[in-house]
Amino acid sequence: MLKTGKIARFVAACLTAAILSGEPARAGEQGAVLELANKPEFTERFAGNAQVSGQFLSGLAYRSDLGQLDLSQVRLSYTRDAKEPPSSVCVRVTSADGRYWASNMYRSAGAFNAPPAVPIPTAYGEQLQAYTPSGLLMLATFSETCNDTAGKTYVPGLFGAEKGAELVAYVNVSQSKVSATLTDRDGTDLEKVTCRKPADGAKVTFSHLCNIALTKITYKGSYRLRVEVKGLTRTSTGQDYAVHLE
Repeated sequence: MLKTGKIARFVAACLTAAILSGEPARAGEQGAVLELANKPEFTERFAGNAQVSGQFLSGLAYRSDLGQLDLSQVRLSYTRDAKEPPSSVCVRVTSADGRYWASNMYRSAGAFNAPPAVPIPTAYGEQLQAYTPSGLLMLATFSETCNDTAGKTYVPGLFGAEKGAELVAYVNVSQSKVSATLTDRDGTDLEKVTCRKPADGAKVTFSHLCNIALTKITYKGSYRLRVEVKGLTRTSTGQDYAVHLE
């Protein structure tokens, strides 16, 4: 017979394998696992040029207390009702130094009441271990394709099982004065923050961190995140994003 310790290690190994392979969650597992839609392909690059878009937002995730990156703990912060039809989500992962990026489609089906895990069957697991959760940016949208995410709803990433009360928006702009405002569906401003440059120096894929408290969230659904940049001539430019929060 297997001893208790061996059984625990065996179960943990099985859970990790299921997450990395993209298989749906089975009875007894903690939470759901998204299915990699472009399986068996997993689109990623390392030591190449990071993909650059024309938008300010380059990452969106809950602030993580994890000290070390654990790919099996990468999740998306939303839940699903059993009556909801299957949906697709594009998940983009980029390292702060621009060396790594991945862009893949996932399927979401069934009901789950906790953030689902996002399988990342990377060929660069050893290299990614050098990054902390704050050094790996997640940007996910409810979309049918990763080629066009304009006007789509963004869903925050999550490193770990529990989400905190603070959302971090990673913004990539050339100007120094950046602010972010979170607004509810009634047009009420819930939070407005001044975004700061990283304490440990400039990054390749983002220039500012916008730490947004979520203590005033009152419903599950879409909110508006406006990122505003003020130039040297004091003229302001803004971009709006629909963000799913709950």
